[in-house]
Amino acid sequence: MADLTVRADLGALANIADFLAETLAGCGEDLVFAVQLAVDEACSNTILYGYGGREAGTITIACTADDDAVYVTITDDGVAFDPLTAPPPLLDVPAEERPIGGLGIHFIRTAMDSVTYAREGGKNVLSMEKRRPASP
Repeated sequence: MADLTVRADLGALANIADFLAETLAGCGEDLVFAVQLAVDEACSNTILYGYGGREAGTITIACTADDDAVYVTITDDGVAFDPLTAPPPLLDVPAEERPIGGLGIHFIRTAMDSVTYAREGGKNVLSMEKRRPASP
């Protein structure tokens, strides 16, 4: 398992994407893109909303892959927030009439095959799984 810890800052998103690309090399472009999208959305939400005006902390991304799936765990010390409790976005309403927000969590749910949340030791722990396509 590889892991990366960064300061919760938007400037760290490129480092996170590079870390995932390097860690998941050989897993296929589509799978890597889906994982990067989900992790970018989750980390962006933490960076933008997770610290409520107090000094930003850290985000740790742990990533591993086996023959069946890719597993990513994102841990942060922001305010408690379970993204899985967010209501689904109103996709059948014109964009200009939709409330702002909620699409990032929708992307996470649709890009990944499994997403779970826990609050452990004062930290948010978001675990995600993306199954690898069966070999032909």
